[in-house]
Amino acid sequence: MATMMQLDGYTFTLNPEDCDMPVKDRRASSVKTLGGVAFFSWGALLPGEKIVLKWTYMPVAMFDTLETKLEADSEIVFIPGDGTSYNVEIETLKGSWFLDQTISAQFRGNVELTLIIMSEVT
Repeated sequence: MATMMQLDGYTFTLNPEDCDMPVKDRRASSVKTLGGVAFFSWGALLPGEKIVLKWTYMPVAMFDTLETKLEADSEIVFIPGDGTSYNVEIETLKGSWFLDQTISAQFRGNVELTLIIMSEVT
């Protein structure tokens, strides 16, 4: 059985079907000069990178929990289940109601949660 992801102490009841892998981004810039080019590099960094998690559907209780964490507007810990942990902020949470009234009270559809990495937990 796969390890369930966690966000701020809440263990997901359903892992996302699609999840970005946290990858460091090389911060660099170049400027044309009279004699050629000047190149500046600050290395590869993880803070500021985004992780997007996507579900085709999720239970309403899980969506409500994520919405409460979004509204708390604070830095929290994300544990993807691969042995790493990240301090993150929730940027956005989007979803839709199922149009079928018999199941709309139980699930949310097309859910997308975007996290911004603030730092890696050491």
